[in-house]
Amino acid sequence: MDVRDMKGDPGIWEKLSWADMSSKEQELWTILGWQQDKWDKNEAPASTDKAWKDLNYLEQNAATGLGFTQDIWDNFEDQ
Repeated sequence: MDVRDMKGDPGIWEKLSWADMSSKEQELWTILGWQQDKWDKNEAPASTDKAWKDLNYLEQNAATGLGFTQDIWDNFEDQ
């Protein structure tokens, strides 16, 4: 599996440990500022506080690759 289909539910990511993710998923999350230690401790990087329009091109592409749309990104509340 390259990247799982979140089917519009970004909450699926919260149920996974870093080790549960494929290398491609880890790569995309890394572009968004996550690293294994931050992920496993749920210590969110700065990108999580940004609106979609404030994400740079690479961050938007990474988020899109993970299944996010602008609407999902802007309306998702991390648990």
